[in-house]
Amino acid sequence: MEIHKDLQYNQGIGKYKVLSSNAGVGSIVTTKAGFFIMPKSVSFWGFVKDVNKHIENFGESDTESISRAAGVDIINDPRFVEFLKENQGIPKLKYLIDVPHLSLDNWNYPKEKKHPLYLRCKENTGHELKSDHFSIPAIHFPRWFYSRKEKLFKPLEEWESLWKQKTGDTKLHYFAPPRDPYNNTHRTFKDNNQLKDIYDTLVQIPILLICKNGHISDIPWYELFCAGIDGKKEAMKNPAGFELFDYPCQDCEKGGRHELQWIENRNNSESWGTLKCKKCGKTYGLEGVMNIHPFCKGDTPWNGFGTKSNDPCKDVNRGRSVMQMALVTSNSVYYADSFSSLYIPPKYLSDAILAPQPQKVLDLLNNRWYPKALERQPGLTKEAYMERMDIVDKAEDSDIVITQEQAEIIKNRFLAVKELPKDTHEHYRFEEYRVFSNYAESLPQTPNLEFKDVDLPADLRSYFKKIQQVDTLAITLTQLGFSRVSMPVPLRIDGAVVRNEGQRIYNEPVEKVYSLPANQSLGEGLFFEFNMDTVNQWLTDHSELFKTRYDQPEGEIGKDLKGEMEQYGAPKFYLLHTFSHIIMKELEFSCGYPTASLQERLYYSDRMCGVLIYTADGAEGSMGGLVWQGQPRLIERIIKNAINNAKECSSDPLCWENEDQLNLAACFSCCLVSETSCEKRNLGLDRRALVGDFGYFKGLE
Repeated sequence: MEIHKDLQYNQGIGKYKVLSSNAGVGSIVTTKAGFFIMPKSVSFWGFVKDVNKHIENFGESDTESISRAAGVDIINDPRFVEFLKENQGIPKLKYLIDVPHLSLDNWNYPKEKKHPLYLRCKENTGHELKSDHFSIPAIHFPRWFYSRKEKLFKPLEEWESLWKQKTGDTKLHYFAPPRDPYNNTHRTFKDNNQLKDIYDTLVQIPILLICKNGHISDIPWYELFCAGIDGKKEAMKNPAGFELFDYPCQDCEKGGRHELQWIENRNNSESWGTLKCKKCGKTYGLEGVMNIHPFCKGDTPWNGFGTKSNDPCKDVNRGRSVMQMALVTSNSVYYADSFSSLYIPPKYLSDAILAPQPQKVLDLLNNRWYPKALERQPGLTKEAYMERMDIVDKAEDSDIVITQEQAEIIKNRFLAVKELPKDTHEHYRFEEYRVFSNYAESLPQTPNLEFKDVDLPADLRSYFKKIQQVDTLAITLTQLGFSRVSMPVPLRIDGAVVRNEGQRIYNEPVEKVYSLPANQSLGEGLFFEFNMDTVNQWLTDHSELFKTRYDQPEGEIGKDLKGEMEQYGAPKFYLLHTFSHIIMKELEFSCGYPTASLQERLYYSDRMCGVLIYTADGAEGSMGGLVWQGQPRLIERIIKNAINNAKECSSDPLCWENEDQLNLAACFSCCLVSETSCEKRNLGLDRRALVGDFGYFKGLE
């Protein structure tokens, strides 16, 4: 369908993709019309704005109230919310909002009035949700376009002004997708029983500038042309940087600014073409334009134009950060920093997470009641304050009903100094691991997490402590930020993961972040817990060999994984991770799931060694095919087949003897899987940790 109106210029996109590795905030998305757009900060997303507005106007509400009033679905995962508050430094975070799916009709118009949230909100409150509530706003990026007819080369804002002047369409109703006001095709289309002229589209230039700190900019084409005709071509290629954005341009000798044209060069495949001034005729060839290195000015266009990073854009090693050129389709343009959580029912975490009502009382204690008491009596200690206070009565005054037992828990929480674990990421995973490890089956009435031990076959008992069938699980995923140029590297302080470098997906101050978009998927899985006694004995028996084999030099690729392995032991990681991959590959044959629909969840540290292999493909999960493979006779055959297949690879002996950084005896023929399935980007794999002279499963036939 040809697009003629702005309302038709809607891009259908699945709810799971807007928080994925290639279509989140600040990424470059290709539209059906062939143009490139950039999703804006979540601060501009309709349903996030509506929740935040409700909180600003009416204060905090319980989950049901906020869901009814703001027209959203709230994801139930309080453990995840608490983790994000502390780990990401967003103390006011209260809700994870399920990204609503909005379908489009045949003419690309949103069908919000048929959406369940729209119907529910109208029934409960009488309020009608707008289509903006469900949409993800985006901008055109890159912003420079040229005309096929006139060859004029301008930023989008100037093309919009020209369109208004030449067509009289002051509201830009018929400008989408960006159209050339100089190129009337002399064809028409009918809109509201009126014939409208069809104009040819503009051409978008698919190159841009990125920096390691996550900033992205249009090439300053006008300044580039000026510097080029001034003889600065080689200076712009200086790896140490060049002041291009603020280059002092001289006016055209014919008067005023230069009027740029984009002249394609079809004879030289290495050149993008030539920039030419229409007025004075001066030209600048674009050979080598991919090698320029301007200083970064901190642009964050996903936050709105004119906004920049609060901190100067600096390189850790070289002072000012230098940008590099990239194609819009390059992988280096966008690396998402996502985090997922396995839902653990509060029954398993009674010592960690309070129920909603007691939590509300604790929040009031910390944020309102005690601070007001301090205003009246400076120097009042928490202990002295609690001696004269009845928490149950005080809660009743605020229409909150709690028991005396809950009041005692609240008191202990209020008085205690919370001691955070050293590595919060490791501790978060350990909470999940501990549930599987400590329970033979799930507790009754714990929806979204159901599991049970399988009768472990005799041949596997020395290698595994247990194997479990996880009939139901819920995985919540949210995006925290993103980086460019290279993959995000976690910041580690004394071995503890604090956060990842890069840009955030919101632009408010952290004190104003009340909600984040997220997706929750239901699925099933298989959990494998290794026998730690056997693992430790294996590590001891081959300790000298492992010192040399797994002492890989550190490089830019896998820097974060290298640090993690140094902290908890590389041999155990290679064992666990490679086992996970060969099982996923074997499951592809045994139960029909392509490896791209399977995912791994690694439990690796000094106190855990296990893996959860699961599928959560869409909101409906799966149909039991994966859990079925957990039956004793089937799982034994799967593991043995996987181990036997790992002994040989079609790329041997090259694969077996490979010593590349972080990946040893591993390749796509034997161990590597889809990158969407792997938690560690297909790094840290070695078949010889499983089989061969020193393999963990050497004795398993």
